[in-house]
Amino acid sequence: MKIAVFMGGVSSEREVSLWTGTAVLESLKRMGYDAYGIDVTEENGLSAYTENTYDLAFLAFHGEDGEGGRVQSILDILRKPYTGSGVIPSAVAMDKALTKRIAHDCGIRIAKSYENLDEVDSWPVVVKPAREGSSIGVYICKDRAEAEKALAESGDKKLVIEEFIKGEELTVGVLNGEALGVLRIFPQKSAMYDYKSKYAVGGSVHEFPAKIKKKIYDRAMAESELIHRELGLAGISRSDFLMKDDELYFLEVNTCPGMTKTSLVPDLGTLKGYTYDDLIRIMVETFQPR
Repeated sequence: MKIAVFMGGVSSEREVSLWTGTAVLESLKRMGYDAYGIDVTEENGLSAYTENTYDLAFLAFHGEDGEGGRVQSILDILRKPYTGSGVIPSAVAMDKALTKRIAHDCGIRIAKSYENLDEVDSWPVVVKPAREGSSIGVYICKDRAEAEKALAESGDKKLVIEEFIKGEELTVGVLNGEALGVLRIFPQKSAMYDYKSKYAVGGSVHEFPAKIKKKIYDRAMAESELIHRELGLAGISRSDFLMKDDELYFLEVNTCPGMTKTSLVPDLGTLKGYTYDDLIRIMVETFQPR
């Protein structure tokens, strides 16, 4: 089986995708797979999929273009199998606002959201893009003036406006429907778990398993599995939460989480006895034909 690792893309998370794709490719080669990498750019945005030979597309994208259903739809039309979630689950999960509504309907606690600034009844608030990750474009606004500036700087992107919750960051990896464990994040470079904390060496400390109350740990596991199931996700997903005063607040779910040297899922995999290579191998061996 020939495996093409698709990475890069044109989203704001292109750099992170290249890091993930490189690590995945190294793993596949280390395990003896016939694999090669394809850097997707504006110039080969379609031909990358139509003019290369492969039996399985391993998707290592982050961001809307590669993680939000567009690439998946191309591969479906070409009848090419690929790792991870399908078109509709990917598109839904990429939209933070829509995913939060689904989570709320499932009985999962979420931060209070506002349709516009006129609805805001307490400050500070968080303003962030609805369809981007890696904490890119996130603003914490202490008053309306700062929020209006954040809206202006965000351009025409669909945005989420929600209450600011000062809590601890938790994340849960799910592999083929089974939660791997809960990890607590301690940012070292800044007050919040931002881009630098996520990807710079030493940017954050990962505590896994998270040393939190068992009832909260179990709830985070159960809610992550529920989100994975309700959205119809496949392969690996990662759900992010905030913990404040023994309450959990669901933030978002990632359908193609980072697999870099500083990423969270590889750490979580060790809680089930999986090495990095094990996770990649399972992704290859259990992809869902469509």
